[in-house]
Amino acid sequence: MRNKFNTLQKYIFEYSVKEYRKETVNGLFRSILEPIVSNQKFESCILFRLFDLKEKENYIKRLEFSGAKIVNFSNALENNCEKQNIWEQTEFVIVLGQRYSVALIWDYSTGSMQNCTNVCCLYNSSIITEIAKLVLENSTYDFKELLQKYVPDRRQNLILNNAMRNLADCLNDKNEEILYKIAESKHPIDTDDMLKTANIVSEKAKFIAHEIKNNLSIVNLYSKITEKRLANVVFDDDTKLSIDTAIKNINTASETISSLINDLRSLSAPYITKLSIKTLVLNTVLLCEEKAKKAGVELIVTDFSDCMIDTDKVKFESALTNLIFNAIEACTEGCSVCVDCFVEPKEVRVFVKNDGDKIPSALHNKIFEVDFTTKQKGNGLGLAICKSQMRLVNGDINLVHSNNVETLFEIVMLR
Repeated sequence: MRNKFNTLQKYIFEYSVKEYRKETVNGLFRSILEPIVSNQKFESCILFRLFDLKEKENYIKRLEFSGAKIVNFSNALENNCEKQNIWEQTEFVIVLGQRYSVALIWDYSTGSMQNCTNVCCLYNSSIITEIAKLVLENSTYDFKELLQKYVPDRRQNLILNNAMRNLADCLNDKNEEILYKIAESKHPIDTDDMLKTANIVSEKAKFIAHEIKNNLSIVNLYSKITEKRLANVVFDDDTKLSIDTAIKNINTASETISSLINDLRSLSAPYITKLSIKTLVLNTVLLCEEKAKKAGVELIVTDFSDCMIDTDKVKFESALTNLIFNAIEACTEGCSVCVDCFVEPKEVRVFVKNDGDKIPSALHNKIFEVDFTTKQKGNGLGLAICKSQMRLVNGDINLVHSNNVETLFEIVMLR
């Protein structure tokens, strides 16, 4: 029997900030158990569920010589440790100790790429007791004595958790770098096989875009915190003007970087799957709402019927985001941007319309050219890259018209 809800995955999605490679997860696994195996007198309890026991066999054997109480859920159904397989593909290691506690939970079915997974990693956190109790309650193991004897510190140690997450990020970055170097050594850049070279470059582009996005989210978060904290502080006029200008420049630079990320993400190799056009459009519009709100522009989505299309999720969302952002930037406060979709027998057409500044007719044939832009801070890559990339995934982007009434772009997708 397969449970409808995996009760441990919620912690992965709640506490994960990025995906980690398998090599990083293995490194985290070793690091959290090292204090146990290196100090055999340390009393603790370890709960674990692992699918690849052979890969971690040496560490498991070392644990047997420690003072830890071990409960193995890896062969749970055979050992009757679980009431049922409610965790499906989820693996975990939970260490319970009065001075040292940790929970590491991962599930490769949550990753966007092979051998990648979202990870929940908590150190000396009150949440660990909650997770351990959930695991033990869903088992046939007598857990009352365990929870009474091995009670973790109930502090919510945010500083420690952030520090360990930063270490994990560094470890993951190093793994990425090593894997890219291995790929490049097997396939030198001066080779005639351009397809493999393009795949290496596209993987690097995807990784770089992902890392920039993570750090950009931190910049945006602390910019908002700073702005909020300083709102109630009284400054002289010159100082206030200087601070306001600094925050405005940070936000402007952040938006520029965000636009570049969309361009960079578009360079990744195509990965075509069947996707719901309605889900794609609505999710993309949701990502653009904050920009429209800041600009005082109304973002409207008309109701439309759904269908499945074969395309690349990242490329489609990047293209539609680019069109919506351009439409918002062409508008003044009080204008509107409308997103609509028409499902036809052989095609799906997604329209982005705005009533802002029109595109001069003399420029209609140039807007999809590389290096062409009408923006003061534009790089001339967005539309050119999106159009070329969409053509790789059963689609295209066109300017339908731009007149005194409206500007209308379309994304055309084959069904």
